[in-house]
Amino acid sequence: MGIRFGVIGLGKMGLLHTAIFNALDGSVVSAVAEPARLPRSAVKHFLSSTQTFKDCGELLKSSVVDAVVIATPVSTHIEIATECVKLGVPFFMEKPLARSSAEAKPLMQELAKHPTIHMIGFMTRFVDTFAKVKEILESNVLGEIMRVEVGIHVGQVFTKGKGWRYDPEISGGGVLLSQGSHLIDLLLWYFGKVAAVNARVTSLYSEKIEDSAHLMLEFESGLTAWVDCCWSRRFRRTVETSIEIQGENGLIIVSDDTLEFYLDKEVENYSAGWTRQTAVDLYRGVEVDIGGPQYTREDLHFLNALKNDQLATPGIEEALRVQSTIDAAYKSARRRGAPEEVLSIT
Repeated sequence: MGIRFGVIGLGKMGLLHTAIFNALDGSVVSAVAEPARLPRSAVKHFLSSTQTFKDCGELLKSSVVDAVVIATPVSTHIEIATECVKLGVPFFMEKPLARSSAEAKPLMQELAKHPTIHMIGFMTRFVDTFAKVKEILESNVLGEIMRVEVGIHVGQVFTKGKGWRYDPEISGGGVLLSQGSHLIDLLLWYFGKVAAVNARVTSLYSEKIEDSAHLMLEFESGLTAWVDCCWSRRFRRTVETSIEIQGENGLIIVSDDTLEFYLDKEVENYSAGWTRQTAVDLYRGVEVDIGGPQYTREDLHFLNALKNDQLATPGIEEALRVQSTIDAAYKSARRRGAPEEVLSIT
């Protein structure tokens, strides 16, 4: 049977992880928890042996799962994850970590007392093109990094949105926290900690959250990066993520689908001039592809961590750095773009 997973929350991401973990070799979805009847009934129809619960607390105490996926609204993340740690249940939790870094304090304290295997779902790290950029940067063939510009855009919000994602009391924020957190995670993964942020945010269609955000990040290394996020860009049917990295010996231009890499001079195994690769060229096969191979890879990473009793990444410390950076951005935006120091996690 393998590792028994429980899935808490049967929205888009909960259903996605249900399908993946139930298809992977070495895991099975043995239970789900969701207050709404319709998605519970659908899971029961297709997975007749899976137990269904209205309340996640009942699932966690049922002894029918070995680990859980938390795919609930952001405001519930910390409470559920903290209960998992108290009960000794490993958890995979969808990003963002919380509505703010301060809100995550109880989970940090509980994990310090009772270390538990866990992972936060920043799936963009597992996209082939962005993973290749990490490899190139670690080779240091670009030399000193001089300039970084990144963006994430989609045509999603053109009217007043309905549901919890548009209520800051539940979601914690708009496009910056929801989608921009993927960019912030990549940048921290690539370049280390951010020291300070200047930010402006704009509500184009939403009343209480931002639909557009523009940030300047100053890293502890002295590097500066420009970040632009918007989910109200016309004619962008799917999410488009783009990164441009300029170094003293070359340039990287990367998106979800393509990687263009230029070097002024040859370095070790990297040739001078342009190297162009597509996602197809870089594709690493997965045993099941539902929604994109990156979701399978992150779920496999967590599954292997459980099998081998090892840490999974990104974990809470990395997620807290993302959260602290975004906290600083929101504070800066409230001060009309004045610089805001990123508080260190403790």
